[in-house]
Amino acid sequence: MKKIRKPSGRGIGINKNYTNLTVDKANHTFSLGSWATFPVLVENKPYMVKSNGAEDYQLSETDYTKKADGVTASNVADDTYDGGAFSKLVRIYRKQEWVGHDRIVLFSFEEKEGFTADGFGDAPCRWIPMYYGSIDANGKAHSTANTHLSQSKTTAEQYTAIQTFSTGAKFFGGPIVEVIVDLLMMWAGTSDLQGAYGSGNMSGYVADAGQDYGMKTNDVVNGGQFYGSSDGVSLNKILHSVVLGSYSQWMRDPYEVIVNGAVKVSKDYTYDPTGATYEDTGIRVPNSEGWHFPLDYYPVKGYGSVPIAPYSGGSTAEGPCDGAYISGSQGSITAVCLRFGFCLDGALDGVRARYWHYAAAFADWYLGFALFL
Repeated sequence: MKKIRKPSGRGIGINKNYTNLTVDKANHTFSLGSWATFPVLVENKPYMVKSNGAEDYQLSETDYTKKADGVTASNVADDTYDGGAFSKLVRIYRKQEWVGHDRIVLFSFEEKEGFTADGFGDAPCRWIPMYYGSIDANGKAHSTANTHLSQSKTTAEQYTAIQTFSTGAKFFGGPIVEVIVDLLMMWAGTSDLQGAYGSGNMSGYVADAGQDYGMKTNDVVNGGQFYGSSDGVSLNKILHSVVLGSYSQWMRDPYEVIVNGAVKVSKDYTYDPTGATYEDTGIRVPNSEGWHFPLDYYPVKGYGSVPIAPYSGGSTAEGPCDGAYISGSQGSITAVCLRFGFCLDGALDGVRARYWHYAAAFADWYLGFALFL
């Protein structure tokens, strides 16, 4: 019998004996442990960023309604602002190795042989969304507080809204998310990322369109880089982003598609939801309708890790701990990947969760998007 493994995320280099980053979900506080001087965390601040990707000004880390001085009012809830609220993620290099059934991940802040700056291109940093994507009456996407999550839009409609915001903006997905997932596991020392960082709004669903089906408005959540809870109905934050920690709505990621069972990816954020121009990872998804809990995530160089068959052996508490939903029509569809989860899936959600089921043209209230620069 194959032993169920729960990867530890333990350090293997300079961080071998580090104490983990922890989130107190009762008091909504956090401790960075031995990671307090880690450059990604040190530089991870909330900003208002112009639509062209230029930094405008820093927000207060504990009250986004204020600028960094803690006094001057900010534009965090202003959807007329030419830009939005984003969190800085500085450039980091990663190397993945596959040994037996283990994926070994190494990080470096210097360019080295075998290491790649996945998701960064030539940029010194990326701006990740602090809020779920919304679309205004003019069809323009936003990443601002006090806005309602976009609902019932196709991939093409979401793409148009993102491009209206900025031609340099992308869907929040692809390799940059894969880098973040690996960092989160390393910092917390576990693959149970919901357990480590909070359960978010994973169980907030109500059968009422007038209540947005339980999805939460893009509210200001204070408390710093991380805010975790365990009540299942609250907005949470990871790296100042409610998108990463809240699970209100599935996030569409057209940079990973399943074409007749073949997993194809875009490493450079080329947008082609047909997958025709994407790299074939060689990974094949079986026709097996329903939720699965894969144990093994195979490294795709320049992209990240992708779950591989037999897509079984774990649970919400063992193995990688997040679910993967697979369509039973893999031999005949092109499915666009969905990320993270939504307010009806409970513990099936997670930063590492995937939903490989819907075509690009499908739209419903629980399929949204977020944008990054």
